[in-house]
Amino acid sequence: MWISFHSYKGGTGKTNISGNLACYLTKNGHKVGLVETDVSGPGINALFSLNIKRTLVDFLQGKAGLEEIVYRHEKSELYIIPSDATEEDIVGFSKDPSQAKEKLQSLIKDFQSRYGLDHVIFDCSPGLNRSSLLVMGMSEMSIVVSTLDKQDIRGTYVISGVARRLRSNPRILFNKLPKDKYEATKETLEDLSRKIGLEPIGVIFFDESMANAWSRKIIVEEYPKSQYGKQIAGLWERITQSAGSL
Repeated sequence: MWISFHSYKGGTGKTNISGNLACYLTKNGHKVGLVETDVSGPGINALFSLNIKRTLVDFLQGKAGLEEIVYRHEKSELYIIPSDATEEDIVGFSKDPSQAKEKLQSLIKDFQSRYGLDHVIFDCSPGLNRSSLLVMGMSEMSIVVSTLDKQDIRGTYVISGVARRLRSNPRILFNKLPKDKYEATKETLEDLSRKIGLEPIGVIFFDESMANAWSRKIIVEEYPKSQYGKQIAGLWERITQSAGSL
């Protein structure tokens, strides 16, 4: 399955979720590809402490082949395609959006085939931009990560409309919710999901171990018994259940 993670703005925890989910899956016997398509402010490099030489940007510029931009995470079955920060977006490296989509789809299909991947997870750039929309249109399921910040909610509402038009089976995931506030906000979350028009894929509560990691550690590896790790496991269970209903 190709799953893309999106958000209206930075700071929602999208990169931590996509990276930890990828590691959780490999720990449970899956072969996974993690692709950083946020070419404006990539975060996967720092999360995995990658020593990169070539990236997705080099491939799109015709300066590198597939093998040169793939990095294996330690000895696991997680294979990462990182990105560099650049002023261009993904579409900017091609003549037009259709050519950009064809080029990226071809790369990911080759990536999946060559490394025998069960799933590919995309960490997309925040906001409504050509890079994010291109990947959303390729994905079998797109998950919009949102906090309860008012600006975030308003932006997520806009993204949801585009996601539905692209028929990318969009879902909404509320992140960083204080656990002691959940019961008081449960009805509010359900109401927001209905108004935004996205099927909810659950809630991830604020976790102290994640906050203390400063996006520099993979929580499911460093603290496998943490509440955050259990929540990532629960997220995957809901994703598979939701995918089964498509």
